Amino acid sequence: MKPTAPSKSAAPAASSTPAAVKTAPAAAPEQEGDTKVYKFGDIEIRLTPNKLGVYTAIHILNSSRRSMDFSITVRVTGPSGYAVTMQRDFPSVLPGESARDAGLLIDKDNAPAPADPVAEIVKFEQTDG
Repeated sequence: MKPTAPSKSAAPAASSTPAAVKTAPAAAPEQEGDTKVYKFGDIEIRLTPNKLGVYTAIHILNSSRRSMDFSITVRVTGPSGYAVTMQRDFPSVLPGESARDAGLLIDKDNAPAPADPVAEIVKFEQTDG
């Protein structure tokens, strides 16, 4: 009997890592006082400018049923050359819990802090924790 070729319409193999965090493109940011709030599905990035830089807070909800490790790189930009990257790793985030971290981002070339900063996710990875 001649072996048959696999069907081209077969579904791809399921990934071993669940899509725990939704990372859809951010809608227009919300404004809460001086703070801009970007929402990328289960990821929230909060930007608050001040004289020195931009205070940046990252929250990632683990909406899966398993512990997850998250790694995220966020770039914050503004006019006059302000561009700072923030990379954070969050190991073993329990189901239903949020990973959180914050920091003041200061441009290494002393570009002035923007009054209207913009956030983008450069890289996001998740694995079973």
